[in-house]
Amino acid sequence: MFEPPQVTSKFRIQVASWAISHHASYTQVAAEFGYVGSSQIYQWKEIYRNQGPNGLLCISKGRKPKMTHNQKKPAKKSSKAKKLTPEQNRLKQLEAENLELRIKNEALKLLASMKQPTKKSPK
Repeated sequence: MFEPPQVTSKFRIQVASWAISHHASYTQVAAEFGYVGSSQIYQWKEIYRNQGPNGLLCISKGRKPKMTHNQKKPAKKSSKAKKLTPEQNRLKQLEAENLELRIKNEALKLLASMKQPTKKSPK
């Protein structure tokens, strides 16, 4: 069975330079090197044209990490957080309910304005 080649920086440079110098199609590259990733070959050729072979040396595999280790994570609320009084709890609950009702009210206004027929001017 067919086993794809190991993709290294040397392999990328070899494929890109051969494809550019021979004006080869993706099927010709696949036949020559046994690598069928046409979109990848296109990207390698573009990098090779713009940055030269050194541009293909520093390509890393995989996705870039969303968070590096030197970034601080947001602090979690500690269990020793200040306890709220029953009045403060009730106030927070009413504020949340008030916000929810305001959002619903705006949504209903928007829906009502969309349902109203528009007056067409006679021509």
